[in-house]
Amino acid sequence: MTVGEFLLCVKDAAGQEPECRKTEPAAAEDRTAGTVCTDWTAGEDFGTEDEVLLRKNCARILHRYLQKVAGVKDLSAGLPSYEEVRDIYDCRICAPHISQVLARGIMETEERGSLQLFEGNREVRREEALEYIRRMQMVRQKGEDNDL
Repeated sequence: MTVGEFLLCVKDAAGQEPECRKTEPAAAEDRTAGTVCTDWTAGEDFGTEDEVLLRKNCARILHRYLQKVAGVKDLSAGLPSYEEVRDIYDCRICAPHISQVLARGIMETEERGSLQLFEGNREVRREEALEYIRRMQMVRQKGEDNDL
């Protein structure tokens, strides 16, 4: 699955119309072509839409969606530590996002011998991605129920 496909699935699951448009490079050597979004993804660096979706980017997208669209507040307790997830700080930018999706049960660690690892650079399969979206929707629904 690509980053672009995943973003469309997240937006579709939320009933949002994608508010993105393709851009063309100004010159052959210009690498700024891609997707320009005017919605909650604006200003975020999730990777280009054609990149393979990695677990670390998946966690970032899911967490940002919960924050920006669903209005779900970040947890401050029960977050995994380095002792629990040995590679959680391999991507310092991703670490807070990974912590939140792990603590909420949206994504999980993988066991490698006696270690629990997030494996942020591993590709996300389509089935996994759809399951993560389903779990994110459950967290979103729980947050809406708590607001009532």
